Formats: sequence, C-alpha cells, structure tokens
Amino acid sequence: MPRSPLMTMTRRICAARHWRRPMTDRSRRTFLTTAAAGLGALALGMPASGRQPQDGPFRIPTRRRATARPFRFVFMPDIHLRHDLNAPEGFRTAINHALTLDPKPDFIVTGGDLTQNIRDLGPEEAEKLATLFRDLCDRHIDVPIYHSLGNHDSAGWRGGDYPTDHPDFAFGLLQRLLQLPELRYAFDWGQWRFIHTHNFTLTDGGSYVSEFDEECLAFIERELRDHPGRPFMLFGHFPPVSASEFMGGRATVDDDGQWRLATARMSRNPIDLVKTIEKAGATERVRAFISGHIHRLDRIETLGLTMINSGSVSGAQWRGPDHEARPGFGVVDCMPDGEFRYRYVTFDWRSPLE
Repeated sequence: MPRSPLMTMTRRICAARHWRRPMTDRSRRTFLTTAAAGLGALALGMPASGRQPQDGPFRIPTRRRATARPFRFVFMPDIHLRHDLNAPEGFRTAINHALTLDPKPDFIVTGGDLTQNIRDLGPEEAEKLATLFRDLCDRHIDVPIYHSLGNHDSAGWRGGDYPTDHPDFAFGLLQRLLQLPELRYAFDWGQWRFIHTHNFTLTDGGSYVSEFDEECLAFIERELRDHPGRPFMLFGHFPPVSASEFMGGRATVDDDGQWRLATARMSRNPIDLVKTIEKAGATERVRAFISGHIHRLDRIETLGLTMINSGSVSGAQWRGPDHEARPGFGVVDCMPDGEFRYRYVTFDWRSPLE
C-alpha cells in the first residue's frame, strides 16, 4: 500500500524531544536503576521499535528483559478529556484509583482517544486541551506510561481552522506534546513484548477506517519474527472484531436480512491479522489483543487469538455509563510463563448529568 501524505508528514514531525516530567527522589532512583540495568538504547536515542529518531532521547520509556516475576499494568482506553462535565477531575480520580491498586501497576498503557474532539478544533483550542492532558499525566502519574492515539486525537482533521500544512495537524500535536516519535511501536517489560499497532487510517473528508494496513501487518510480523520465544500482547484503538456490536451496538440488519457492520467501529480485515500471526509462527505466543474505541466490554477467543475490548475511562464521554461499561479501565497481570489475567475495574465517579 503506498504511504499516504499523512503518514509521510507524520514521520517528518516525529522528532524526539526531552523528558519533561519533574523527577522526584523516587522517580530519580527508578530512572537511575533502570538506566543501569541496560537502557543503552535510550541513551543512544533508539526508540522501542528499534528505529532511529531524528535526534536526542525521547519520551517513550523502555525496559529490557528483567528478572522473571509477575507484573501488572493498567490499560486506559478512551479518556476523552474535555474541559466540561468535570472530566479533568474524573481523569484524576481514575489515575488515583489505578495507582492505589494493590499491587500497584508497574506501568500504564493508554488506548487512544486521549482527548475529546481536538479533531474539530483550531490550533489554539486544540493545544489547550492537549496540553491539559499532558499536564495531568505529568502531575499525577508516577509510573511509565505508553501512549497510543485514536481517531479523536487527530487535531483539526474533521473541522476547525487548522492549516493542513501545520506541523501539529492531525497527530502531530499530541506526538509533540507527549514526545511520541512513532505512532506504531513496541516495548519490553519483563519477559513480555508489547506492540501498539495503530490499526486505523485517516481518510479524506475527516473520516477514518479501521484496518490492519500493509505497513501495520509488516511491522507486527517483523516484531514477532525478531523476538522468538517471547510472549506478546498487542494493543489497538479499534477492536479487530466485537461481539457487542450485535448486542445493542451499531450492527444493523438490512431489509434483505443481511447484517451490516461499520469499519469505523471494528477492523475491515481482522483475518489478515490472524494470518500474519500464523505466518510468523507466533499463534501460541500472541496472548491477547486489547482495544477500546467502542466503549464496550467483551472478550472473544477464536482462531487462537484472544480479543478484549476494555470499556472506557470516560464511560459515555463523561456523560455516564456507556451501555454496560461504567467509567473504568482494564487491569492486566502478566506472568513470566506467558499467562495473564484480565479484569475491568470501575472507579467512584459520577457524571454531573447522572
């Protein structure tokens, strides 16, 4: 598939920048310990995917294989941060609840749609909201955080007075503020390797399609082949497939009795993901694919792949629950042998509209 102008533009603006979070004594000790354990790639400016950024160190935290022990992370999809509906306080409540779990998570993964509709805003308003998100993370999160972006995070893509040649247009704004050199990347923790697949494409007219395009599939296959013997977990904003779409979701039945599904809700080609995993000989090693976007809770196991849709931190974009999903996040406990446990955890917050 030819590389789109957006992909080309995004790569040009992905210059790495310095970590800006103020270091507490504890985080300084953690950083020094991690660096001593072998983060030579970070010192050389090498991203987790192994690609060379344009210059300097960057924000994606990395960790090499550590001692074989269980660890925990939290998956936070669809935060949809906004200025109204007490959303900033709701996000702070979610962070506090996550970081006070016992045991405390070792790191946090975001699942896209970090902000609410910067895709409809001009440069000034979009930057205000995106900066608020960054600042809340910097002030309240004291563990590594691995971000991914969703369709709502594409600044000015659907509307607003945003010049298309502006370096912050589309994903550039959040990539700059979060110091995220690549939209698609991988990282290690313990015995495991994790991949942010970035499994959708922005299309003309401010729209998008969920898909595993050729570049995405090639990246996944390369990662699986280059790291034999390792358990993997994949993340994407969009679910490959979803059962909930048939259960009060947006799947519809045409007049001729045929089900109709939208590629704006789930992937147009999930079988290509399965075939890529099989081609790499990694069916037994890819333990799960965890996603967000549709704000629903479901788990599907088919063709050797476990697919989990992990609700929404914001519920229905801070208006209350979204179907069965109250505001919450996924908690994942990973074992050194490749087994894992997943559960969805809600937190004590209610929308002013409830």
